Amino acid sequence: MRRNRPMLGTFVELWIEEDLNIHPEQMAFNQEIGNVVYQQMEKVQALMSSYDRSSEIAQINRLSKTVPGIVFTLHPWTYEVFMIAQKVFTETGGLFDCGVGQYSPSYPSTSDPVQEGGIGSIDLLENHQIRLNQRVQIDLGGIAKGYAVDRGIEVLKNFEIKNALINAGGDLRIIGGIEQSIYLKESLYGNAYIYMGKLKDGAVATSSTRFGRDNKKGGMSYLIHPKTGECIEDDLSYSIVAPTCVVADCLTKALAIEKNIHAPYFETFGAIPIIVE
Repeated sequence: MRRNRPMLGTFVELWIEEDLNIHPEQMAFNQEIGNVVYQQMEKVQALMSSYDRSSEIAQINRLSKTVPGIVFTLHPWTYEVFMIAQKVFTETGGLFDCGVGQYSPSYPSTSDPVQEGGIGSIDLLENHQIRLNQRVQIDLGGIAKGYAVDRGIEVLKNFEIKNALINAGGDLRIIGGIEQSIYLKESLYGNAYIYMGKLKDGAVATSSTRFGRDNKKGGMSYLIHPKTGECIEDDLSYSIVAPTCVVADCLTKALAIEKNIHAPYFETFGAIPIIVE
């Protein structure tokens, strides 16, 4: 079974291996499993999109501008993503920080001198609560997309699906014993595909300084150095192979900034870094 649906700012492909002699009832059941997968991923989008004013991320960004020290209760999934983001922030020495929304070209400029903080300025409390100590502009972006893929994979595992994959615009995760060939699309060079190897029971995510250049004023890349606010401009692609998509996506940002494939945090997260020129 293969399905494709637009969400998370991209197209999300779902593939479930089916036997040639599969019964129609099982085929129909797999379709229902697919519906549940997409429902779970849509829930992540509703919780964590920075563009939806009703999302928890949008509420956090608004509340942080009110009273310092305000406490906010999160959905367990959002809280989990914050825990992962803070762990990667700590392990990478701040090279990954999803609190850089104020540097985005889409973020309105202001003469307000108040310094905005990052993910490290938020305290994680008990019972899925957080304390907002500073104004923030959180943008989970790709890591929310990676987490959505991971949630979808959990659905497949719960239904005891043996071999499957979910691909959300380059955030890809595979379960089972089947090896899948992985290719990196390079549209800058006439839609060429670069073979990256085979992946089995793991995840891969890619970030590139070339993404979005055709659509953004001034030709700036989407990758931002969290300590300087400057765009990373170097015409390279950065991929991470890791156990989960959310971790893989987080680490692509650190790799793009430091460009050190021997950095110790890759081993900490069981990740393999790849730089493509």
